[in-house]
Amino acid sequence: MILHRYINRQLFMTTIMVTFILVMVLVSGRFIKYLAEAAAGEIAADALFLVMAFRMPEFLQMIVPLSLYIGVLLVLGRMYMDNEMVVLQAGGQGSGRIVRSLIVPVLMATALVAAFALFVTPRGDAEVARIFEEQKDRSVLELLTPGRFHVKGYRNSQRATYAEHLNREKGVLENVFVADAKFEGQDEASRLLTVWARNGKLIVDDGVSYLLLTEGFQYQGRPGERGYREIGFKEARVRIGSEKTDSRPPKARGMSTEELIDVRDTNRDAMAELQWRISLILTVPLMALAAIPLSRVNPRQGRFYRLIPAVLGYMLYVGMLLVCRSAIEDHEGALPWYLNMAWIHLLVAVVVFLLYFGGRIFRRRTVA
Repeated sequence: MILHRYINRQLFMTTIMVTFILVMVLVSGRFIKYLAEAAAGEIAADALFLVMAFRMPEFLQMIVPLSLYIGVLLVLGRMYMDNEMVVLQAGGQGSGRIVRSLIVPVLMATALVAAFALFVTPRGDAEVARIFEEQKDRSVLELLTPGRFHVKGYRNSQRATYAEHLNREKGVLENVFVADAKFEGQDEASRLLTVWARNGKLIVDDGVSYLLLTEGFQYQGRPGERGYREIGFKEARVRIGSEKTDSRPPKARGMSTEELIDVRDTNRDAMAELQWRISLILTVPLMALAAIPLSRVNPRQGRFYRLIPAVLGYMLYVGMLLVCRSAIEDHEGALPWYLNMAWIHLLVAVVVFLLYFGGRIFRRRTVA
């Protein structure tokens, strides 16, 4: 029990420290991305931290297996460097006792990742999707703000909308200006459509948002040329929103595990997401077991001698899972045997077995 507490205490502190560092690195990069979207007006600043909070379980379910893996490598590697392992082995405490010492932290980490992957993260992703849908609606409602330009960029065009006044009693915008530019190159506009209307009102028709303009003029042409056309109208519609349907099925990442199980045979995205969630759980015990023999270092080699190769092996493992996940999502028809993440885990389990018993097997064959 003293040995168990000694190893578990060091492993807990090291894993927490590694998790904190990795979370800060990952969250900082994602926060900068969302901050750029907030600066561009695609997401409200007050929703920024809410999105990050809902994405945190997804970050943790990826970081905790790696943190535990690195923690085992560092803790046991230090014990080999300080010759503590030599003393333990001389006292009859071999690798089996070390494995039993790590059962409790490995089970705790596995349960934590399972709770995140199967229950918490899907709900967080669903909330993030809902927030971004609300941000789309917010960008449309901003058109009702008088005295402010609203600029929206698309793939090869850009639209600017402006209203001088808002009649709050009638809910009507006054002196509305809309400019829609289409670009052929990076800078020069190939077509410019300008609309001025005396009044404008936001309406929704079949789930699509429009700006209903009355008593105005439309000017169409190419900048720098004289061939402009002027068209007067009494009423015109400008589409300013995309179609929204309440019956649209949620993305696989936001679906609960029960829903994924029900539709996995007919939905490739659901099949890939279900296998990915199970794979995240299996990576914890497999990598923790692999870290024990990989942490064996000679004091002359240094504490971090095997750390980089071990981390590269972990990245290869997760990379194979991600490639298989993408292949399942893109594949049509019946899935072949290799588009299943089970064989990847089986391959890793064989590698872990060889790390423990490969030397003995090869030595026996050499002697024979």
